[in-house]
Amino acid sequence: MAYILLVDDEEELRTTLQELLEHSRHHVTSCGTAVRAKEAVHNGKFDISLLDIRLPDGDGLELLREFRSVDPDMGVIMMTGYAEVDTAVDAIRLGADDFLKKPFDLDELLVRIDELLKKREMKNSNKELTRQVQANQAKHTLIGQSPAIVKIRNMVSLLSDSDSTVLITGESGTGKEVVARMLHNAGNRAKKPMVSMNCGAIPEELLESELFGHVKGAFTGAIKARPGRFEVANGGTIFLDEIGDMSPNLQVKLLRVLQERKFEPVGSTQSMDVDVRIIAATHRELEEEIRHNRFREDLYYRLNIIPIEIPSLRQREDDVLLIAEHFINYFNAQKQAGIEGFNDAARQIMLDYRWPGNVRELQNLMERIATLKRNGVIEPADLPSRMLGGAERIQQGFRLDVDDEEQVDFNAMVDEFENHLIVSALERFDWNKNKAAGFLTLNRTTLVEKIKKKGLNPPV
Repeated sequence: MAYILLVDDEEELRTTLQELLEHSRHHVTSCGTAVRAKEAVHNGKFDISLLDIRLPDGDGLELLREFRSVDPDMGVIMMTGYAEVDTAVDAIRLGADDFLKKPFDLDELLVRIDELLKKREMKNSNKELTRQVQANQAKHTLIGQSPAIVKIRNMVSLLSDSDSTVLITGESGTGKEVVARMLHNAGNRAKKPMVSMNCGAIPEELLESELFGHVKGAFTGAIKARPGRFEVANGGTIFLDEIGDMSPNLQVKLLRVLQERKFEPVGSTQSMDVDVRIIAATHRELEEEIRHNRFREDLYYRLNIIPIEIPSLRQREDDVLLIAEHFINYFNAQKQAGIEGFNDAARQIMLDYRWPGNVRELQNLMERIATLKRNGVIEPADLPSRMLGGAERIQQGFRLDVDDEEQVDFNAMVDEFENHLIVSALERFDWNKNKAAGFLTLNRTTLVEKIKKKGLNPPV
């Protein structure tokens, strides 16, 4: 089924073609003039146009140019009773997809339409695949021009032909998996699988099976053999995120894989050889974990052959706006939004904020703004209150909805705001007056007096 625009000045032919096409389950809009055809194209969306070259009020080739400018993806089949070769060549050169000489066989027309629809479908599929690849690459790109980020990109390039084990450290949300994927994609294993696993997200009793697989009957519920992540990653790369959360028992078994490149599935006595590059990552200070006997020193030195430390976002504040613009462009494309950057006040807030969640927090914020705001320039009001200073929070949460000419009762409005501030603090701490007073930097007795004077009470 397709939406077809039929443009021909011969009424009898239009009627015949419309009946044929509608019988073939296509939706047809029929026009006898260039003017009506232009209106239809500007007001609707069509998959294919059947366009006569000779029209009483215009030239079909000129109409073809306009069709292409309005909708470059619409398929166009030109029809004419004038079989000049030059006309056909001009039509194809201007973007027509096909050319039919009148009188033409109706079955042949249906075949041409079907072929053109298949080409359109393939073209759209290729576009979507390209968009997905580009989006995936955008998500796994280390953005920034700070010296630390430039150094990491240079190191990734240097390691392109290396199989050495890499240990990536840095706070949560800094982009450790992004760097791991860059290492994999730049290396000689890029065409092989990269398998990722968060060691802190899987219970210890299941983690061994996830890593090394199991044989049938290895434990209750193991009704069939299942390969582990190492086996799936054979020939490629395995990325072990949050390696610092791995139990001491599994640390021993991982150490053997690193030393011997062998492992046994759970419940099996047969060793399996494995050829993988290991990239590990953690937000923990592993040397501190070693001192507290929570991480094996020998495993640490096996993992830490090539160390890469990713700085926090607050350590590279010059990159904040660059990364934000990158994600604005990414989410604008993904969500058909039109965010146009920041005004000066919002830009300064972005630079002043400490970004405890690092790049992941910034990415999530840009996605939320693109989803909810949709269009326009980002202002302080679009940013979460946690990012704002005290004065900005007051301005965001307490605005005057009055005209300049009106008078306001200053004392009443100050009292209203004080009430709002005290109640908000009390609610934040479940009406614990000690905590609320500390939060408001007031003496407890002062806060209690204000609560009594104002008659503020918790909700029943």
